[in-house]
Amino acid sequence: MVLVLLFAGAVSLRAAYIQLWTNPRLEQMSRKQFQSKVLVRPRRGTIQDRNGEPLAVNIEVNSLAANPLKIENRQTMVRLLAKATDIPASKIIGRLKEKKEFVWIKRHLNEEEMTRLKKWRLVDADGDLAQGLWLVKESQRVYPHSELAGQTLGDVNVDSAGTEGVELWQEEKMSGAVVSVSAIKDALGRPSFIDAVAAKHIKDGEPVELTLDASLQFAVEQALKDSITKTSAKAGSVMVMNAVNGEILALANQPSFNPNEKEGSLERRRNRAITDGYEPGSTLKAVLIASALSHGWKLADQVNGEHGSFKVQGKKISEAEAKDKFDWISLRKIIQFSSNVGAAKVALKLGADSYYRTLKDFGFGAKTGIGFPGEISGRIPPRKDWQPLSLANIGFGQGILVTPIQMARAYATFLNGGYLVTPKLIKDQTSSEPPKRVISEKVAADVMNALSSVTEDNGTGVNARLAGYDVAGKTGTAQVVDPDTGAYSRSRHNASFIGFATGVDPKLVIYAVLNEPKGVYFAAQTAAPLFHDVLSAVVNRFSIPAHDLAPAVPLAKSDQIRLSQAAPQRALVSETAPPIEQPTLLWQGATGKGAMIWKMPNLHGLTIPESIHVLQGHHFNLDVHGDGIVQSQQPEEGKDLTEGEVIHLGLGDP
Repeated sequence: MVLVLLFAGAVSLRAAYIQLWTNPRLEQMSRKQFQSKVLVRPRRGTIQDRNGEPLAVNIEVNSLAANPLKIENRQTMVRLLAKATDIPASKIIGRLKEKKEFVWIKRHLNEEEMTRLKKWRLVDADGDLAQGLWLVKESQRVYPHSELAGQTLGDVNVDSAGTEGVELWQEEKMSGAVVSVSAIKDALGRPSFIDAVAAKHIKDGEPVELTLDASLQFAVEQALKDSITKTSAKAGSVMVMNAVNGEILALANQPSFNPNEKEGSLERRRNRAITDGYEPGSTLKAVLIASALSHGWKLADQVNGEHGSFKVQGKKISEAEAKDKFDWISLRKIIQFSSNVGAAKVALKLGADSYYRTLKDFGFGAKTGIGFPGEISGRIPPRKDWQPLSLANIGFGQGILVTPIQMARAYATFLNGGYLVTPKLIKDQTSSEPPKRVISEKVAADVMNALSSVTEDNGTGVNARLAGYDVAGKTGTAQVVDPDTGAYSRSRHNASFIGFATGVDPKLVIYAVLNEPKGVYFAAQTAAPLFHDVLSAVVNRFSIPAHDLAPAVPLAKSDQIRLSQAAPQRALVSETAPPIEQPTLLWQGATGKGAMIWKMPNLHGLTIPESIHVLQGHHFNLDVHGDGIVQSQQPEEGKDLTEGEVIHLGLGDP
């Protein structure tokens, strides 16, 4: 008994010592077992278009995690998890073998996967998970308009960190501040109590407003898709830029990709209009003429067209079409008929030093300053390497590497009176340098005069004309270098058209290029019609009145929405409507698959144009019956409305 009492007393004294006296080693063990540091990620800032239309938002999703040390019946658990998540059993086994208290099983579960977890009884009727499993609430990036401006928006990884495009470019602004806070873990190792004081320092990311107009972007992308289908082109790009302030209103590339789908080749993800270089061909002739005019030439000045061909350093330079056999040809007609021989002659007479300085003044060979990830500077051959042949070739746009955004900016100088502006994709983006005057206002006006002749009868850009508007621009058909031979291919070309409507406001430059169209490849028959379609979308979107026509409010384009008894037509309503007070769509959230959910507004008593204005910029299928104003609607006011859903409108007399 004495021994037992002595032993009990010793244990009691030892217990009292452990409880009452400080022991750094035991304190460290306790903290490791029950306390942890948790990285709390803030909500990522949204991306919006210039009108506040959401282009990238966040939704709350469940992710599945496990504590390998607490998993029971491991073989059965692995089999059920593999069925529920479509993850190979071998991978799950590998994760559960780790000697950790926390491992991820599947990030960002969709609705179908959650249903399967319940089906296989990994989640019971009360929402409790099997021993050793738990759900973690996370934020998932969603792009409500799917492919719309996909290459511009970019993408994020599973941790919502930007990897491409605007998401990468504006990562610091949108990501917010990640805060490490103290937390107490429960028996399964899950953080249960978080330091509320430290959590107050969590700072959500800021929203980013782009210069893009979502409705115009949709129309431009559709025009580009249609053109690629017609011409069987390998790829293409279209850009609409404000010539005065450099804001880019639309930037489309094909092939495109859907940022909601993580799979996608780099070929589809590239923002070709900014990251790809090409030889501009005849569109560069406008810059050559601007250089000549800046050095004292006149539009009426002529050079010898050599009846269609001549030799420089033993190499033959010919017109693109054998039928073009000019004798003496003026600068204006060089632009109108896109004469290669005439451009080469002007370049040779102008001289390498003068033309080289002009190209540098126009920003070729350097980045534009837009700041977009992956932008390249292009390439002007070093001045010391210029020979008469290289000077002649660069005169008509070969032997120099440029980017689409550089070409759009160059043409903006003609439209804005001679200033080189910095392109902008972010609304509040500021340039460190003011626009620089590169040519005089007189030279800019003369170049526009020459570009206007391109769309006149017999000009190469007749197919770019739009009824009711004065159009100026330039076609370009450039051979592509064959990477296998290093020589120009006879079967592969880039067809482009750059231009604008003159005498209207806003002053917008439109750039369109089709890479390697099949069959008829000349820009006059491929890129010029694409420009026409984009210009039509622009004047409709911004209600730009035609010349000699009274201003009118457009309703809907026939290729965007049809109001009839026929089957509903998928449409993005992109037109403007009368500036009257109307109800608006209220964003409610998004489905697990990324489709946006809105609250149905009250359309009763509205006309069709007014109803279209309310639904502006969103994908809805409209099924309209009758005439007059809206008398009935389905869904009813206040009901959830998902993009892609059919809206039934019944019209009647007031």
